[in-house]
Amino acid sequence: MAAKTKARKKVAKTTVKKAADPWSDVGHGGHLHIGHFLTFQLIRLANAAKSNVTRRYLADFGLSVPEWRLLAMTTRFQPVRFSELVANSSMDKGQASRTLHGMIKRGYIATKSPTPGTRKAGDTAAVPVILTVTSKGRSLYKKVLPVAQRNQARLLEKLTRDERSTLYSVLSKLFSAIGTQELDEEE
Repeated sequence: MAAKTKARKKVAKTTVKKAADPWSDVGHGGHLHIGHFLTFQLIRLANAAKSNVTRRYLADFGLSVPEWRLLAMTTRFQPVRFSELVANSSMDKGQASRTLHGMIKRGYIATKSPTPGTRKAGDTAAVPVILTVTSKGRSLYKKVLPVAQRNQARLLEKLTRDERSTLYSVLSKLFSAIGTQELDEEE
């Protein structure tokens, strides 16, 4: 009799686990509520990581998350057009612009535009703004990067090697399916 009770409890636990996973049988999605939406879960995870991981170590360097993102991406891709940076940083143009102005004031990033003689008369297209990192910005980046890498590694270590590999594959597959933001031609 005790064996039957254990067997029933085991079946009940298995059933509960399957019922608790709203994604195992998606169908047409009629059973999904906002808390089950993939986009909702990804944003929740990103916000939790930003608040509980990234902000904590950036505070020691006097940087906000957008400032670090702008510095890191500019360092990686410099010289880089502001429009390309915005398109690849997941920041909206207004936030990126405000962040950039602060980083320029603090001496971490420099901007340049094409010299006036290189533009044709009557050219009304937006002038591209090119970003580069200053020596002060490079110095800060070199201090923050190892701390950021350690913290990101600690977060990834919460998953097994197979889970990390699967997660990377799944994210890549979703990016391929959804696409990326189109580059904004205006500065």
